[in-house]
Amino acid sequence: MHEVDDKAAPLAQLQAWFLTAMTAPGGTARGVALARQRHGWTQEQVLKAARGSPAPLHVYADGYVQRLLECLQADYPVLRRVMGEELFTFFARAYVWRHPSTSTTLYDLGGGFADFLAASQPGAGENAAALRFPVELARLERARSEAGRAPGLEKRARQAMPDGLAWLLGEGTQVAVAPCLRLLALSFPVAAFWQQMQAAPSEAMPAPPEAAACHVAITRLHYRLTMHDLQPWQFFWLQALAGGAPLPACAQAAAQASGRAQDEVLADALLWLPMAAAAGLVAGGIEG
Repeated sequence: MHEVDDKAAPLAQLQAWFLTAMTAPGGTARGVALARQRHGWTQEQVLKAARGSPAPLHVYADGYVQRLLECLQADYPVLRRVMGEELFTFFARAYVWRHPSTSTTLYDLGGGFADFLAASQPGAGENAAALRFPVELARLERARSEAGRAPGLEKRARQAMPDGLAWLLGEGTQVAVAPCLRLLALSFPVAAFWQQMQAAPSEAMPAPPEAAACHVAITRLHYRLTMHDLQPWQFFWLQALAGGAPLPACAQAAAQASGRAQDEVLADALLWLPMAAAAGLVAGGIEG
């Protein structure tokens, strides 16, 4: 497709030229100018002429950007409905321009979208809470996507959970969080709203919820994604376990973070651990 001599223009440099030209903020014209500035080649030097005129790079560039937008739309379906098509596309296009894909898989494209939305809201003032809701919704949808693709428990042999005495002594079967577990500390009940949106007709939209601190665990069990509301101590217990803490230390960390007595957390955890295992949040015999 190019007419620049291969010896003077290695493939990697040509790929860099095209990436710059096709993903620069502001469209193809600015991208071509930026590519020439960075790499020293004009569009006419790189592209073959088509019927006496340069090949229509903007067609490829527009198609490329549109494909990336479609990926973001698929990754954030509820957020798209909440924000509306026009506003979502505005932010999605800005995100694609500022964070062009550099991965071999488009799955990685939307990994920073929630942070991008948050960074676009400095000094929100009185509207801070309302603007924080779509950011948290984006975090939830990204966590669901990650939990759906991460290694799970489906092909692992079930391991017995430790009994109470072994748990107290820090002995017995090793316990760890499921590899697909994702934990979120949120300031809105986003998980419940997400489920309402999934059940609502496309033309209907539930009212955004009032701010209320909540903790959510997302995991995959038997190839199905599930979301669980957690009590604060449960969230901090799982967070400590995910960080590699031994089981007895998890109760201590959960107690300190939630402001509860450690013996109370320990007693509750002994009863809750089998339920957490049944829900696919934790499992025995997982190497960290």
